[in-house]
Amino acid sequence: MIYDPLISPGVSSMLPAPKSYWHATHKIPTLPPLNKKLNTEYLVVGGGYTGLSAAITLAQAKQEVTLLDANSLGFGCAGRNGGFILSGSGRLSLNAIEDKWGHTVATGMQGEFDSAVDLLKKRIVDFDMQVDLVKGPYLKLAHNTKQAKQLYATAKHLASNFNVPSATLTTEVLSARFGIEGAYGGVELEGACLHPLKLASEYAKVAKKLGATLFYDSPAIHIEKQKAGFLVTTPSGSVSAKHILIATNAYTPKHFQESVDNKQFPVQSSIFVTAPLNNEQRALTGLTAPMSFMDTRIMKYYYRVLPDGRLLFGGRGAVKGKDADNAKEKQRLYNAMVKSFPALKGIAMDYFWSGWVSVSLDSMPRIFVDNAHSTDSAIGYAMGYCGSGVSFAAFAGQRLAQRIMGTGDVDLSLPLYQSPLKTYPFSRARRIALHGLYQWAKIAER
Repeated sequence: MIYDPLISPGVSSMLPAPKSYWHATHKIPTLPPLNKKLNTEYLVVGGGYTGLSAAITLAQAKQEVTLLDANSLGFGCAGRNGGFILSGSGRLSLNAIEDKWGHTVATGMQGEFDSAVDLLKKRIVDFDMQVDLVKGPYLKLAHNTKQAKQLYATAKHLASNFNVPSATLTTEVLSARFGIEGAYGGVELEGACLHPLKLASEYAKVAKKLGATLFYDSPAIHIEKQKAGFLVTTPSGSVSAKHILIATNAYTPKHFQESVDNKQFPVQSSIFVTAPLNNEQRALTGLTAPMSFMDTRIMKYYYRVLPDGRLLFGGRGAVKGKDADNAKEKQRLYNAMVKSFPALKGIAMDYFWSGWVSVSLDSMPRIFVDNAHSTDSAIGYAMGYCGSGVSFAAFAGQRLAQRIMGTGDVDLSLPLYQSPLKTYPFSRARRIALHGLYQWAKIAER
């Protein structure tokens, strides 16, 4: 049974957990399903980083909060991502935001992105979270000479206009440090990574300790607006709530609630993890310690050295869910790794999995509340982000909770908060366009 957000009616509780490296190296806690009727002030739908963070924020404010998730903890992106801690929301760079909205807005957005990283680090310390946090360099690598020049110019602009420090890496420096092919320059920044599924488990533990009520394997199958709030139905129970926070991002059912229907495009990303590198492979590649990488391709490859010496390597996945485990898709991604690191040819692929990320029409995520600050009822969502979810998704959950409570220092002038997600026109043609983009990128990036 394969889940596809544009084909499946929704996430079923019967779907198995992904066969990921994260699930193989961490046992998630068992959390009960909802099998009764109950009332709550705030209902969070979605139990990944966003939903759990929203529940934590509400519970810290002494609010009554209940959370529903359709499957087990970590079924979605929280158990499928690469574990990179990055400042951003995945699609638009600070330069792109500055070009479209101006420097003041870009600075404000940078503040949100950096605050997301700060929030994650603070919670790890405050709640003594055991998440296999490792620090190491984060390298952005240019896949051709044109992109190298652009990368250097961007780094210089970010340093002078946004106070983002980085070190320039020439091809000679890269060749001296790594046995890597097809890298024409790069920049190095401070980086950090963690075990994403352990983070989800820690968030759930904190939320419960603070007083939030969590139910998993309990898909919300219907949301009905009522006079005093909403009635949400699950297969074995129901929840009457005054306010609803939708935190399902790319795993949102295709027909769910009018505020989010056809407002985002779920796109598949795939990751594999190798066997541990032996001493010779480590020496030949330079992959000798925790570090992370991303390139400048339209369809980016991203990879990191794991604490146990394996290489995690990711990139775009198949267009359709049913093709996620296709042998050709696995081979395409494996070949990309070997093209970059020839010394790894023949190394075993021990784990392979795929997951869905959310893309908004204008590439700007939204954290939006309808009837914000209403004393009667409100419904809000955080959606449309991908690529930097370890930090940003949790921050989005905090901001969503703050918006629906009418608290916090949220700058509503930022495009992140100012307007709802735009509806995709010709939504049924999204995958046709995506397939065309993949074919064009294949030619353009040769």
